[in-house]
Amino acid sequence: MAKKFDLVETLMARGFSELPLEGTVHSCCKDGVILQRTWSQEVEVLWYGKRTETYTVRVFVNRASGVCEATYMKNLMTYKARWYDTIGKRTYNAMVETARCAGYEF
Repeated sequence: MAKKFDLVETLMARGFSELPLEGTVHSCCKDGVILQRTWSQEVEVLWYGKRTETYTVRVFVNRASGVCEATYMKNLMTYKARWYDTIGKRTYNAMVETARCAGYEF
């Protein structure tokens, strides 16, 4: 029998690290985990020159209910946040594709 897909395990294997759940008192957070990964690259900016651009993906996974939220940030500014109603392979693939469209390899 094939092993069931585990989003948290897969993200950890892809370089994500766990963040503390500090200050959370909601009951939905007791079974949750926050994972984050940041990429950086040098980009050429018109009239400015080279500068380092950062791209961050932060994922909150609630294992009990099977939902998660992914927040995508460029240079610490959120440009997309999305709730997924499953924590399966389709959700993982959507995160990979969003990062790929932004120019980063998951």
